[in-house]
Amino acid sequence: MTFSNPEVFWSLLLLAPAWFLLQSSYLRGKVELLRIGGAWRGQDLHAVYLLKSFFSGIALVFAFLFLILAWAGPMWGSLPVEEPQDGLDIALCVDLSRSMTATDVSPSRLDQAREAVRSLLGAFPEARFALVGFEGSAMTLTPLTPDKAVLERWLEELGPNLTSSTGSNLELGVQEALRTVNFSSQRHKAVVLLTDGESLDGNPSAASRLAVAQGTEVFTVGLGTVEGTNIPLSGGLLKDTFGFPVVTKLNEAPLKMLAAETGGRYFSGADRTNLRELQDQLSSLGNPASRGGVKLESVSHFRVFLLLSFFSLAGFLLVRIVPWKGIL
Repeated sequence: MTFSNPEVFWSLLLLAPAWFLLQSSYLRGKVELLRIGGAWRGQDLHAVYLLKSFFSGIALVFAFLFLILAWAGPMWGSLPVEEPQDGLDIALCVDLSRSMTATDVSPSRLDQAREAVRSLLGAFPEARFALVGFEGSAMTLTPLTPDKAVLERWLEELGPNLTSSTGSNLELGVQEALRTVNFSSQRHKAVVLLTDGESLDGNPSAASRLAVAQGTEVFTVGLGTVEGTNIPLSGGLLKDTFGFPVVTKLNEAPLKMLAAETGGRYFSGADRTNLRELQDQLSSLGNPASRGGVKLESVSHFRVFLLLSFFSLAGFLLVRIVPWKGIL
């Protein structure tokens, strides 16, 4: 037998002074009864007094004892129960670096990320979503919320000018996304990373280890092409320090690593087929058949002791109330 609230057993210490008071009251009453009733009726009077005073007091003590045991939450045995399915918590982690404005995929990498997010919002109306943007640093734009309208408004603001940092740091982006979903315990959690995979800073492997430690799958969507293209700027192209146009390419290696090590999956591109498969993968997280479905849970039996407490209290009241005639 185990107890879910063993700390309440401290209240059993109150029964010791209660028993002492009961015993003292009984002894004083016995002496007073013999003084009033006389010695010639002492045996009959004592029998009635013993039942009405002493044994009724014991019944009251047991009523409180059983009540404390019920409060402690006694449990024994186990039953198979279905695991909780409280829905999905999904962190959408979007790369906002300048390379995401490249147009090697139409209309641009960032626009494809927006459409992918909208597709997921529509596919999971009961899920909660968080929106994280990252460049050289990461920030939570929207914490976990079921309000899709708030997320839609933020989607229109996504772009390289949303943060003051430059560069791209996959590690910080994934870590921030993991932080947003780590507050929930009973819900299935996942991170969807939408990026071209270029990471100038950080260590994606560190983010992968953190995700594994938290038990959160990371699904990665690679945006762009391996051939790459230039990065547009107002009035021209982004150039390096030597004056040559910068070429940005899809870097699949860290994205495949993140997905493989965390139990997620990598998708090359955000076309309709890949998005449908991503939705299927996320849906399976909430399917108990994919997680074992059932678990053994201890059975609570507090009602047994609650019932015993009721009977003890009823016995106490019955002995006190029933009149005893023919003695006096």
